[in-house]
Order: sequence, then C-alpha cells, then structure tokens
Amino acid sequence: MSETYWPDAATRAEFARRAEEAGRTNAAFWGALPSLPERPIDGHKGTFGTALCVGGSRGMSGAISLTGAAALVAGAGLTRLFVPEPILETVAGFAREYTTIPGACDASGRLTSAALEAILAEAANATALAVGPGFGRSAEATRLVVELFFESERPAVFDADALNALAEAGVFDETARKNGKRGAISERFVGRKPRGARILTPHPGEFARLTGAKPTGDRAARIDAATAFAERLERLFGDGSALENRRIAETQVESREGENGDALGGDSAFVVALKGAGTVVADGRGAAFVNETGNPNLATGGSGDVLTGVVVGLLAQGATPLDATRTAVALCGLAADLRSTLCSRGAVASDVVRFLPVAFDFYEAAQTAARRR
Repeated sequence: MSETYWPDAATRAEFARRAEEAGRTNAAFWGALPSLPERPIDGHKGTFGTALCVGGSRGMSGAISLTGAAALVAGAGLTRLFVPEPILETVAGFAREYTTIPGACDASGRLTSAALEAILAEAANATALAVGPGFGRSAEATRLVVELFFESERPAVFDADALNALAEAGVFDETARKNGKRGAISERFVGRKPRGARILTPHPGEFARLTGAKPTGDRAARIDAATAFAERLERLFGDGSALENRRIAETQVESREGENGDALGGDSAFVVALKGAGTVVADGRGAAFVNETGNPNLATGGSGDVLTGVVVGLLAQGATPLDATRTAVALCGLAADLRSTLCSRGAVASDVVRFLPVAFDFYEAAQTAARRR
C-alpha cells in the first residue's frame, strides 16, 4: 500500500476553506451525518476494536488487502485478515500494519467450509467482521458464507462475492425460506436468523441477484428499492419491532429521506447500501439517506473493497451499523472528491485509502460548520 497522502500547509488551508463552505452551503446534508467515533486521548489499540476481514483467493489478493488497509486507516485498533493460505504472503506484503491468518482452501485458492470454525474462533476475539472481498465463487465458498452470515455474533458487513453466495443460496428468498425447496444449502438456513447485525453493500448487479430486480437510475426508485430490501431483511430476520416503530413514527413525519430519516425511530440490525452515483443507505426501520459525495474516480475496481474496509473499521470502533455505513459512504466519496482537486483522472481504489486521513478532517470541519447554522 502506498503511504497516505499528507498535504502541505497551503493545501490543508484550502481543504479547510472548502470544508467550511461545504458545511455552510449544504448544511442539511453535512449536519445530518453521524458524528465520527470518539478517539479519547487516553485510548489505546484495544479501545478502538479489532476488525476481522475474511476473503481473498488466488488472483484476487488485492481485494482483501484493500479492505484491510482501509480498516486500518479508518481507525480500527487492530486489523486481522483471514485469507487462503496460498496468498497469505502476497496479502501480508501489501501493508505492514495488519496481521494475516491462513485458512483452509481448495485447489483454486478459495476458502472452503473447512475454515468455518477457525473463522468463528477468530471472530469471537474481534469486534466486527467483513466478509467477501476477493472471495471467489464455488459451492464450498457459498456454504462458508451462508454459515458466517448466520453464525457470527459480531456485526458484519457482507460485500462482493459474499453477496453473490447469499443470492445463489436463496437466503433472502422468502418463498424458499418457508418451504426449503432450494436444495441442500437452503435446508440448512430455513428458520435461522443471524446472531449479529448485518450490513449488505451491493452494486446494482449484485442487488439484482439478491432481489431479482435491477434498480434503475431514478433517485426515488433507488430509494424505494434499497428501503424495500432492508425491510425484507427485517421481516425475515428481525423481531418486528423496527417495522412497528416505523409505522408509528410515519404518522409523525412525511418523508423517509434526509433529516427525517433519523426521526423514524427503532434501531434495525439490518442495513443496505445500494452503491452507485448517489449511494442509498437504508435500514430495516424504513430510514433512507442519499449520499452527496463522490465522483467518477470511484468507478474503478476495488472501490467497493475499500468501502467495506471503512465500514468494518468504524464498526470496530463502536459505531452502529447505520452510522458506520452512512459515514463510510460519505468518507469514501469525499476522499475521491479531494483527490480530484489535484488530478481529475487516473484514480485507483487505493487512492481512496490514501486520502482518507484528509477526508476525516474535511468531514469534521464541514459538519461543524453545518451545525453552527
């Protein structure tokens, strides 16, 4: 991983000016974003949690490496990467600061269900979990992802091939969960519920595989699609209280989006981030938020892996699933925005990691300016 970007004094001053302006001119957006996790002056690495990232396969070691690097820079006290044994040295060489754990894999270098108990044991000593970047696809990988989805007790973000595995298994197919007719994998999860909070971060193609319908580019339709899927998760796996709280709260507010989202009440353990221009973050209680940072610099392989790392890094520090996801989406877009002020093209996903430190400063400055209003 290249070193993080450190601007000179003049550039820092310019970024501070831009942050002040952003907070004043778009106070509704910046003021409604969650505050960043606290970093107490007497904190230590144990204070800020441990992020466990599971993924990677032969030929896709970069994905999980980007996730791990992003979790580090996002502030996790410790970051550990559980990867197939054949790629361990490659992954370990990407960043010096995370540690790596070798896992059982098949001949193609993909994790198998034989790694399940080891992963759960590592997760028990972690604060938050990320599953999916660079995972690869196979029947064994699908079994492993399904078991991790249900069995891990830690808040977890599922991305990339983990989403494809959950879709292939029919985990969110309401009909299949009722009658178990989707085969051996389905029979193993009918009636089961995740033991911890779950965040899903699909791009439109993955979203289509998860739900059976590809979202359009229309803003309102994307909000509806993301919200409906998050509510499906709540309906399938929640206790029903979040949806009931939404029904009660909707008698008091007119809109689900933006500032009114926080008024809907009732925490949900299920969050969906439908990625794309204007990423929509929704939860199972009916709250939905549209991100306003980012640019086409994010339209490159690995950007989603970085987002997953920032989400799990914030979760490790104690952020709620909804706050971690909203904050991470805004930060990654902001990092791309700041990078574009220096060069308009040629961006790669690791640039987002490089610019995260200045994105944190900008985020806090813009939020402070917005709340002064």
